[in-house]
Amino acid sequence: MLLKLREIVQWTRMSAFELFLHLLSILVFSVLVAAKVEGDLSASWPTIFAPLFICDGLNAYLSLIVFVRQYRDLKKASIRLACSLVVIALIFTFKILLCQKLAKGNLKCAEVLTPLFFLCNILLFRSCRVH
Repeated sequence: MLLKLREIVQWTRMSAFELFLHLLSILVFSVLVAAKVEGDLSASWPTIFAPLFICDGLNAYLSLIVFVRQYRDLKKASIRLACSLVVIALIFTFKILLCQKLAKGNLKCAEVLTPLFFLCNILLFRSCRVH
């Protein structure tokens, strides 16, 4: 069963533009990873992960813009900002740990995937709250 855009936006609390940024960065990242694995690219792993890090930075910036606009309109902006920044921080932490594991190999898989476990729990509670 495929999810509709409205449901994805509601569960993740990201705008369609933020989702587009994530999809675009994942596309560029996938091409860079394929080139690195095939040996056509000799860049380091942090360079390969750069599109994903840039996407996280842009998402944090967009969250701050939304916070300023909502705060100016006297809406409850701090809770939304905190929730957005927690999700962005968990995703960013996972990417940093994965990049470090690929570059140095000194982390266990459980350590790398821990932020995703927390993120899945957050999304689980959000999806239950929506329905």
